[in-house]
Amino acid sequence: MEIANQMHTITKALQGCNIEAKSVNYYPSYLDYKSDYNLNLFSIDINEADRLSKELAINLINENNIFHFHFGTSLTLDYSDLPILKNLNKKIFMQHWGSDVRLYSVASKYNPYVKVKATDEKEIINKLEFLGKYIDNCIVSDAELYEYVKNFYKNVYLIKQAIDIKEYTIKSKKINHELCIVHAPTSPEIKGTDSVLKVIEELKDKYSFNFKLVQGMSHSEARKIYEEADIIIDQLRIGSYGLLAIEAMAMGKTVITFISDPMKDKYPKQLPIISANPDTLKDTLEYLIINKDMLEKVGEDGRTFVERYHDSNLIAKNLLKLYKPLIITGLEKSS
Repeated sequence: MEIANQMHTITKALQGCNIEAKSVNYYPSYLDYKSDYNLNLFSIDINEADRLSKELAINLINENNIFHFHFGTSLTLDYSDLPILKNLNKKIFMQHWGSDVRLYSVASKYNPYVKVKATDEKEIINKLEFLGKYIDNCIVSDAELYEYVKNFYKNVYLIKQAIDIKEYTIKSKKINHELCIVHAPTSPEIKGTDSVLKVIEELKDKYSFNFKLVQGMSHSEARKIYEEADIIIDQLRIGSYGLLAIEAMAMGKTVITFISDPMKDKYPKQLPIISANPDTLKDTLEYLIINKDMLEKVGEDGRTFVERYHDSNLIAKNLLKLYKPLIITGLEKSS
């Protein structure tokens, strides 16, 4: 399953390390991310989808030795590939990304603003227990997600999100241009969009600026709007930063997103994200509007941060350290 272009980005970076890697996505969306195998199994009959996924799984299992899955999914819709992979001693990784494992009962202990997509915690826990029977190795991007998965896998590794730095540049702005603020929620309730819209309306009575709400666009279309932004507001409730914030920093944009107190201690001290929650967004955004001269420096710091911690070439090298027991550079295959 493709999450925020991560499979494509990681696969491309692995290929740059002379590893034969392919990506498989059964869940194409309006975001229009690229994959080597892009099958929309949920647009066809379930029996045909089951047949196609198992047919592809047989081929890929025969051709590859390392399998890096995402978001609690595998090669088959019924997970029948997992016991086969385990019995064949294939190396398997499961990378969790957020709503697939986030438990409200855990998150709410340190984050009073959190909202979750999946409210059936028993279902999440049962799935993690099932996956842990067949998969020893789990990957998450930060310490928040670690808390949800630590009891279900033999090994849990922290590997940050990846971005292809070469595809992002800092676009110069005209002097005295009108400020542009962008919010791009894929899940409005989770991202705190109601609070964003309320604050924007209140501040429009006092200040002149452009506001753009990005929804229902392909990733490439959305990026064109991000390039015009001065400030990008990501989420106000989750408590950690994700791919939109990373993309925005790579473009040299000032990013507002909520970082919970525990996560502030876990992230690198150089993190230039400006934290705000539904209660503080108005004051935070107003301060930035008044002091817009500071935005360029914040944006530059963001770019430096992403280059240091999220460059896909660095992430690929970190992944190769995990894959290494099975890797013979140039010969090994992964899916």
